[in-house]
Amino acid sequence: MTIAAGAAVATPWRTIKQASQYTNRSPRFLAREVRAGRLRAARIGGRGEYTFRDEWLDQWIEDQATPVMVPMRRRA
Repeated sequence: MTIAAGAAVATPWRTIKQASQYTNRSPRFLAREVRAGRLRAARIGGRGEYTFRDEWLDQWIEDQATPVMVPMRRRA
């Protein structure tokens, strides 16, 4: 079985560039969060690039979120 050049393969892993688009944060910021231990990532391959799973990114976003109370407006 061969895969055509440029064909997208479904994978649960995201590169740091794809993760930055998914989270709307810069790759540099995500790398800093990984080094600080706040964001889970895997290092695969000889170059040591970070790879992420959607579940890890979603959990990190939820951990960073703070609940906001919106005051109800009274009508006059």
